Amino acid sequence: MRVPLTILTALLICITSAPALEPKAPGTRDTTVPDQGDIQYTHKETTDPIPNRIHILKVNLASNAVRPRVVHGPDPDGEGPAEVSLTDPRKLASSPSVLAFVNSNPWDSFPDANGKRNRNWYSGQPVDIHGMSGTGGNMRSKEAANNTSVWFDIKGRVHFGHRKGDAPMEATSGFQQILAKGKPLVTKGGPRHPRTAIGADRTGATLWLVVVDGRQRGYSEGMNLQELAVVMQDLGCWSATNMDGGGSSIMGLRDKTGKMQVMNRPSGRFLGAVKIRPLPTLLTITQSKSQKN
Repeated sequence: MRVPLTILTALLICITSAPALEPKAPGTRDTTVPDQGDIQYTHKETTDPIPNRIHILKVNLASNAVRPRVVHGPDPDGEGPAEVSLTDPRKLASSPSVLAFVNSNPWDSFPDANGKRNRNWYSGQPVDIHGMSGTGGNMRSKEAANNTSVWFDIKGRVHFGHRKGDAPMEATSGFQQILAKGKPLVTKGGPRHPRTAIGADRTGATLWLVVVDGRQRGYSEGMNLQELAVVMQDLGCWSATNMDGGGSSIMGLRDKTGKMQVMNRPSGRFLGAVKIRPLPTLLTITQSKSQKN
């Protein structure tokens, strides 16, 4: 079947007009940001039992020079059922105050009249956020299952699992907690996928944001939950949660020139090129207001 020239031209325009994806080379260390030492990027490659590339951000929350902030796409219908419109994560992280980000909440689309859900994700698609999610003390999504939420108090310290009486200022949620009291909560085996995890030390003052590339044979094939838990444990995490993953897994870090760089290689593809999936939410690390003044 011959594809009409007009369709090919339109596809080329879409590709060339999209924001450039510039993943850094493995081992690159020129991604320093203001207040050096508060955000440290590390790239690791493993071959046992399969090839994997792991991207790690270690964030020092104790200095108060950087702060966590959850960012949402726009609400498409106000008081309606949709909580957010999917948005390119680079657009969500476009504020100059954002120094780094990872994807966060899972989500799903709404069923049509026949009960079918459109999961061919596109920018502007109205979706429902799964789990608690909010910023500045205002929760966009108020669902809260114990041991899935990751939230930050007014001092910027991180906590895992929301309970009655908690007062989160920034909040997001994942699928399940995979590490508690320094011990894995998940069993061995299971499918391997791209993964995103959030972990912290016992004090909640040191935060780790981790993305594992996957679904790329011979380059990085992904991890199961037990393997991910061991990665977080080895970093020094006391608690950790498995966030949304698969084609959603993405990490960004602002470089010396002020440009936001995508540090990992997302698994989505379009005509052989990396395709970045639009997302409902991000967990960002921002420069505190006192440091900007």
